[in-house]
Amino acid sequence: MKFVSLLCLFHACHLTERLPLVTIPKLGQVRGSKMVSVSGKMFYAFRGIPYAQPPVGDLRFRDPVAARPWIGKIFDASQEGPTCVQFHGNLRMVLGVEDCLKLNIYTRDLDFTNSGRPVMVWIPGGAWYKGSGNGVTNAWGPGYFLDRNVVLVTINYRLGPLGFLSTEDSEAPGNYGLLDQAMALRWIRDNIRYFGGNPDLVTIFGCSAGAASVHYHILSPHSKGLFHRAIAQSGSSLNSWALEKSVGSYTQKLGRYFNCQHSNSSELLTCLRKVSARKMAGFRRQIEIMIEYPIAFGPRIDIERKSPFIPGDPRKLMESKQINSVPIISGLNKNEGALLIIMLLSNNGELLRKFKRDPVKYLRFVVGADNINDEIVHQISDRFFSLDKPFDPNTIPKLIEIFSDYAFFQDVDESVQLFSKYNDEATYYYLYNHRSQLTLQRFLGVSSSLDLSGSHVDEVFLMFSHLFLPRLRSSKDIDVSNMLLDLWTTFAKDGIPRSKLVPEDWIPIKEDQPRYLRIEAELPSMVNKSMPFSERVQYWKQKLRK
Repeated sequence: MKFVSLLCLFHACHLTERLPLVTIPKLGQVRGSKMVSVSGKMFYAFRGIPYAQPPVGDLRFRDPVAARPWIGKIFDASQEGPTCVQFHGNLRMVLGVEDCLKLNIYTRDLDFTNSGRPVMVWIPGGAWYKGSGNGVTNAWGPGYFLDRNVVLVTINYRLGPLGFLSTEDSEAPGNYGLLDQAMALRWIRDNIRYFGGNPDLVTIFGCSAGAASVHYHILSPHSKGLFHRAIAQSGSSLNSWALEKSVGSYTQKLGRYFNCQHSNSSELLTCLRKVSARKMAGFRRQIEIMIEYPIAFGPRIDIERKSPFIPGDPRKLMESKQINSVPIISGLNKNEGALLIIMLLSNNGELLRKFKRDPVKYLRFVVGADNINDEIVHQISDRFFSLDKPFDPNTIPKLIEIFSDYAFFQDVDESVQLFSKYNDEATYYYLYNHRSQLTLQRFLGVSSSLDLSGSHVDEVFLMFSHLFLPRLRSSKDIDVSNMLLDLWTTFAKDGIPRSKLVPEDWIPIKEDQPRYLRIEAELPSMVNKSMPFSERVQYWKQKLRK
């Protein structure tokens, strides 16, 4: 790719042709920029468009309110908006601003006279406390997807206490970040046609907490009719980290930390609304045990709200068929639990040194945090390794296995089985089995002496472009990248995932008929049996879940 094209990929290209201008009848005009896809195709970018009013002042800890129109003015959407305020665990610093409820739209053309193109809405992950949908300040560049005939939208939503604080009553039921996502989907339904997208062909997709968010939209009455397909990569509403039961206690800790100790919720919230948003995000330093644990402020069952976003236990909602039935792709990476080792080894191994001194403390958080007792920890010790002995590097594969099975495999697998039984539409299941040259391990600068490929989020490096990531050079990486993009975008088009790189049809899972697609470069294929971890996770299901 020519150097100018590379720059255009992430920055506005001030070419001789005028920059794109779109009129949204009920809001106003937006001026975008031009960018170039990985293969050199020109497309339009409209970034930082507000979908809700700034959640500041009295709107902090409240449901989002639709954005005000700017009719008569031209909104400058030629550059990204800010990330939502957050304490970034890897960077160890507070980033972003509170006025952040924006979305980014990337489109090949602006023709809305015909039916429009499939719309793919990326919901970013980040353990509910970090990340954004941006392509420059975060890793969600559009360069690969815009080689396909789709409209890509990425969104920002409130994080940490600003997005998920709850007093566990009607004053602050929580889940504001999820309500932000639903508000963004409502904006897309109403306005995406003016950017060449079809509002009746919307696919939501995400990885990790983004995937769990996708699951919550499948379960939530707030999201009914706002999307038509769903893709959940390495995450489920059933995951131990996806539903918080102690948000209220962490809210009380937050209040005490900022001298907002009041006898009732209304006074507590009034006080906390005066605290600096950046200081509030920085509170994470006071409670953090590991980079991702405890999550503290995340989704919860908000039955105190007049119209709950999560009206009940996710498992029971699925079993009672209280779901928004749409075609679903759900899957896992072969080595999800390598994320734990990457966290331990990042930042020059600082966390690993702490882990060695007290592995029980950290393992407790990995496998259930507040809900686990010493007896269960010792059961894990007896089964896998001796926690009371000095740390042995040979322990690492067992730690990966524990974290994979408990934190990801068992719950995603169960959610797929439940959807195969209760979802009226097709459910497709996959296992990502590829060893890429671009991995989370490499991205975080962790030594390559250990093979930690196929880790949590590794597949996204083959799906999204970024100025600071190297181009794909391995033929195997290129094949798997094209395979993923083919499968995801054809699914967005008609609900059936297809790729010429997969030699057979991807058949949806059926109740009592286990099957999955193994995604890899060498022999991608349908496997007509249970996942390779299925026997292992029975240990967690039978002995440790409760």
